[in-house]
Amino acid sequence: MADVRKIDSRVSEIILSAGDYSAGIYTFGAVLHSFSIGGRDIVVGYDSYTPYLAGDGYMSEVIGPFANRIAGASFMMDGRRCTLEKNDGENSLHSGSRNFGSAFWKIDSAEDSSVQLSLESREGGGFPGNHHAEVVYTLTPDGRLSILYRLSSDERCPVNMTNHAYFNLDGAGDVRNHMLTLSCPEYLETTPDLIPAGRASVSSTDFDFRTGEIIGKRRNGEYDTCFVFGRERKAVLENDEYRLSVVTDLPAIQIYTGISLSSPVPGKGGRMIVPFSGVAMETEFFPDFPNHPEYPGAYTEPGKTFESMTTYQLVRK
Repeated sequence: MADVRKIDSRVSEIILSAGDYSAGIYTFGAVLHSFSIGGRDIVVGYDSYTPYLAGDGYMSEVIGPFANRIAGASFMMDGRRCTLEKNDGENSLHSGSRNFGSAFWKIDSAEDSSVQLSLESREGGGFPGNHHAEVVYTLTPDGRLSILYRLSSDERCPVNMTNHAYFNLDGAGDVRNHMLTLSCPEYLETTPDLIPAGRASVSSTDFDFRTGEIIGKRRNGEYDTCFVFGRERKAVLENDEYRLSVVTDLPAIQIYTGISLSSPVPGKGGRMIVPFSGVAMETEFFPDFPNHPEYPGAYTEPGKTFESMTTYQLVRK
């Protein structure tokens, strides 16, 4: 079931229900406001949509047209240099002010347990072309919440869309006590400002989560890292009661353990949002791929729509 609840003249919340599961999506930022099983909400966030407007931590937004970082806030494409906003030191992060997560989306359809949102984004911020973005959230009775991303443009443009939800299976507290398993034999080493410096094996490093590890056991749980999937493209987050599995058709996943999470506004239930309140699991192409032809990535083309799917499955053990 899809229930559309109008909040004010700008924003509605769509509540998807299927069996014991529910999910809430705001039209602002296409934000994933909640994902619950039997009343246990695993998404870190706020009780209303207004605090999301500040954009702190990109919480639960659909990021686009380009998630993650682009070095020097520029790239060459088809013989011309595209210059972006610098909003992360000298680099561009999450598309700057043109981020789709900072816009108001419209509801195209809401039926059964699915909703399609769309956005028209005019050229700006250095990203070429006028974009038509679509996001389809679908919830099934076995706890699968799928996010289908579509993007078309009247010009060629690099695309790297994701969702920036922070998850905490306890519903509150420190996420570093969670177990994380990644089907990732490699990760991207980075410069101090988190620009990729090359692929490296996870073997015998603090980045090896192939057989599962408690997040806080190494590095004090501090990760803001792009992990490269192998043959299987799957990540699993779990505690004693619940398991959240993530599968995708994208080649990598950014694991960010909320190192700098902080909000002056209380989160859900009056709880403060502080470092390690949740972990973001951002399925993606490689960061900075427009500056690295050897990295996997994708581009919109006139008349050709980019499409990608990521599915989160929440189960009680």
